[in-house]
Amino acid sequence: MRRILLALILLAGLVIFPAWAAGITISADSSEYYFSLGEQADIPLGVTSSYDHDITGTIQFTTTEQLQNAGTVMMSTKNRVYTHTVVPGESQIGISAGTSDAEKSVRVQVTYDYTDTSPVQVTLPEIVIHFVAQPPQSGSPQSPVASTSAPGTGNVPSSSSVQIVQQSVSVQQQAGRDGTVQQLLQDNQQAQDANALKEQLQKEAERTAQAKEEFLAALDRDPLLASVNETLAADGFFRASQATNPESGTTGTFSLEYRNVAGETATIAGTMEKGIVPSVTETSAAPVNVTAPLASNTSYQSVVQQLGEHGFSRNGTAMNISAAGSTVNITYLDPQERWAFINATTDGKNVTRLTVATEPAAPFDFLPITAAIITMAVLLVIAWALYRRYRRAGAPAVIPARFTNLPDPFDHRKAARELLDRAGIAYANHQYADAYGMAGQALRLFLSCENGARYEMTNTELIAFLRSLNRDSQKIHEILDRCTDVEFAKGTAGEGEFPSMVAYIRNHVDETK
Repeated sequence: MRRILLALILLAGLVIFPAWAAGITISADSSEYYFSLGEQADIPLGVTSSYDHDITGTIQFTTTEQLQNAGTVMMSTKNRVYTHTVVPGESQIGISAGTSDAEKSVRVQVTYDYTDTSPVQVTLPEIVIHFVAQPPQSGSPQSPVASTSAPGTGNVPSSSSVQIVQQSVSVQQQAGRDGTVQQLLQDNQQAQDANALKEQLQKEAERTAQAKEEFLAALDRDPLLASVNETLAADGFFRASQATNPESGTTGTFSLEYRNVAGETATIAGTMEKGIVPSVTETSAAPVNVTAPLASNTSYQSVVQQLGEHGFSRNGTAMNISAAGSTVNITYLDPQERWAFINATTDGKNVTRLTVATEPAAPFDFLPITAAIITMAVLLVIAWALYRRYRRAGAPAVIPARFTNLPDPFDHRKAARELLDRAGIAYANHQYADAYGMAGQALRLFLSCENGARYEMTNTELIAFLRSLNRDSQKIHEILDRCTDVEFAKGTAGEGEFPSMVAYIRNHVDETK
């Protein structure tokens, strides 16, 4: 009885308290790094995302170093721009300042720009990389740096670049008032060396520009990118800007921005490897067309119609497209700012997976809250009455059809095992909808009771409840969604999928304490 009351209180808390806004944090172990001469200066940056889906944005990696000789001071700034997708949870971004055979310091700035209803930017505090003959001991104190999502300007550099700024310094400043003729001659030689260095850097910039031109030409020849361009053109989009980061004329990363006459944008990003683009990521807040196999799928069309009937409008699209198939994620938003998601996978001809998820009702709509509290009170009274009835009668545990009100005592492990056994029999008889339905019910029943509830929660209630307890619910969420899809004919049974799923659930039932 106490566990019933605790579960109802926790569920009420989930209704009342909203979730914190999602964001991305980038961090480095130190603000200064030391590398030996000739050593590759590679630095891993930690990335933490509290979003529940992938975020695709643009990384700007800028290095600045001072090249100084007699008579000349040159500032060399290299700006590299490329796309990057941040996954939910923990991940890493690797940055590199190359190598050096001479002692010097390089200042590094890392910025990540993305859009989440409005421009967002994560700017890591400046990092200094030192190339030295004798690096300090590894036990030297470190000063970690980090930065979290903040409002951005939306002004992202369109391409990588190299900039050289030269400043003249007088001979008097270089040699000093007591300088000798020999010193001046030496300074003159060093000035010539500086001019040679400047010429070398200019040639490097020219090679970079040539590689960029060849890279763009290779992109225009790629058949996959040409197909995506045709689809966007059919939707009324034209290419407005492009950002590339070529390693050579046939290898590198790219990000292409498209616009239509209404000012809506779409972005295509990917990597070319030896003249071939294996896949691209297309993102847009506009209602762009999805891939042909998904657009013609009747289940998808039905889901879109149902979401429209419930007031949901399309809010964003993210697609990963390749010659072998595609994955599609479409977000919807209703007037109460509730989210819905459609996730689909195709093999190039057919839809192999289709799932739908809808966010629970907004927390501060007081009428539903009042109704929920009244319902909880009624359930509490019913649960108490059933508890007294079964206790007086001394009746054994009976598994109700829908597990809405459970007697006390009730062996939820035994009930879950029986459901899994029945699911296995149904699967062997090719009754896939019944098999997946009972497997999902076994998982819901076990986790509901194991965490103090005395009834079988719905998928949405259970996932929200587990998250409130800081439990890892990703795998459980995937299994429940998959079971629901097949049970209600939104998906097909995958080969070898069901035995693995049942083994996972049974292991949970047998080992969880």
